[in-house]
Amino acid sequence: MTTRARGAVVAALAVTGLVVPALLFVAQYPRWWVWIAREQVPMTWFQSVALVLAGAVSLLAWFVSRTADVTPRAGFVLLAVGFAALALDERFAVHERVRDGVLAPRGVRLPLLTRIAPGDFLLVLVAAGGLLLLPLVLRTIRVDRRARTLFGIGVALSVVAVGADSIDPGTRSVGAERVQQSLEECIELWAGLSYLGAVTLRLMSLVTEHVTPAGIADPAPREGRAATANPAPSSGALGGTNGAGVLAEESVR
Repeated sequence: MTTRARGAVVAALAVTGLVVPALLFVAQYPRWWVWIAREQVPMTWFQSVALVLAGAVSLLAWFVSRTADVTPRAGFVLLAVGFAALALDERFAVHERVRDGVLAPRGVRLPLLTRIAPGDFLLVLVAAGGLLLLPLVLRTIRVDRRARTLFGIGVALSVVAVGADSIDPGTRSVGAERVQQSLEECIELWAGLSYLGAVTLRLMSLVTEHVTPAGIADPAPREGRAATANPAPSSGALGGTNGAGVLAEESVR
C-alpha cells in the first residue's frame, strides 16, 4: 500500500506538470504565452504554490524527524527556508524588480559573466549558493532512493531554468523569446513539483518507519520502555517466589 501511495504521488505531480501548462495555453490561445511567459500570471502562481507546499512538507518532515530523533535533519530546515524564499520571488517577481528597476538601468554586470544581460546574474548567484548547500540537503533524503532521484531531477531542471533566464533577450526575435520564456516557466514549474515530490516521499517514509497508530514512536529503546511501563513485581508485593506459589495454590483450591 505504501509503494502504491508513493507511486500515486509521483503520478499526480507528473500529471499536474503537464495539465497546468496545457490549460493555460488553451485558455489564452492564440495569445497562448500571456498566462505562461509573463510574470505574476497564473503560471507563476502555480509555481509559488508548489514551492510553498514543498516548504510546508519540509517543515513537517523536520518535525517528525526531530520528534522521532532521526538524524540528520538540518537539511529540512534549509529546504523550508529556501522554498519559502523562492515562492516569494515567484509570486511577487522580487528579483525581476531589482533587476529591471536597479541593476539593468545602470548596466551592472559581474566581471566574469559579461555575456549575461545586466542584472540577470542574481539567479546565478542564488543557484551557486544552493549548490554549495546541496550536500547538507542531500544528507537528509539520500536514504530514500526515489526521493533522492526526484530531488536530483529538480536540481537539474533548476540549473537549466537559471541558464535560460540568464540569456540576454535582446539576442532573439520576439517570437523566439516567447517560446523560450514559456519553456523556461514550464521547467520552473516541473522543478518545483519535483522538489515537492521529493520531500513528500521522504516524509512518507519517515511516517511509515516512525509513526504508530498511537502517534510518533518514542525514540527510546523498546526494552527500556517495556521495563518502565511494566516494572517487575517486588518480593514484598507477592511475597517473592513463595507469594507466587501461594497464589497458584489458592487458585487451584
